[in-house]
This record gives sequence, C-alpha cells and structure tokens, in this order.
Amino acid sequence: MRRGSAIVVALLALVGGCGKPELARAEQVVRTALEAWKAGGAPRQLADQAIAIADPDWAAGYRLLDFQVKATSAQPQQGPRVVVVLQLEGRAGKRVSREVAYEVVFKDRNAASIGRDAFHVGS
Repeated sequence: MRRGSAIVVALLALVGGCGKPELARAEQVVRTALEAWKAGGAPRQLADQAIAIADPDWAAGYRLLDFQVKATSAQPQQGPRVVVVLQLEGRAGKRVSREVAYEVVFKDRNAASIGRDAFHVGS
C-alpha cells in the first residue's frame, strides 16, 4: 500500500505541473493581443500570429492606454483565465478603468482564441 501511495503522489505532482507552461503561454498570448490594441492595431492584425480575440471594448472603438495582468489561473474544463485591468479611453475622451477576464483556448500548438468573460465582476 505504501508503494501505491507514493505512485499516486508522484502522479499528482506530475499532473499539477503540466498546467504551468499552458498558463504562461495563455498570459503571453493575452499580452501580445493587448500590446497590439495599445499600439492602435485591429484584432484582425493578429491573424498572422494565429491569435483570434473578441473584445467588445476594442470592437466599440475604445483606445487601450495601458493594462496590468492581475492573475492567471487554470479553470476546470475550460481554458486558462487571465484577469487584466484595462485603462481605456472612449471616443469622447472619457477615461475608464475596467477589470476584465479573458479565457484562452488553444486550438492546436500554434493557434489561440481569446474571449472575454461577460460575467466577470471585478474586485
């Protein structure tokens, strides 16, 4: 029984470590997309990097002035979740700070899809 317990502990440790590279990759993909937005780009310009993003503020014409990644976490039966604070400016020049959460889904080794969680309530 002792040997069996050691094997279970080893497997749990191995499985627990598997998500860390995916979390780092998810955060990097979100950072890449947000840097493109901050530089004045359009979501479709990320296609050559195999990144697709749907953000309602970007689509509505808000300018991204700055952003800060708050947390990246694994979600059961979902893609990694990246929580970000966005500093935005509307068309009328009004500035707003908004906490949002992005879910990242990796379609294959290279392609990623980023969607914003409409139900995320910032702290």
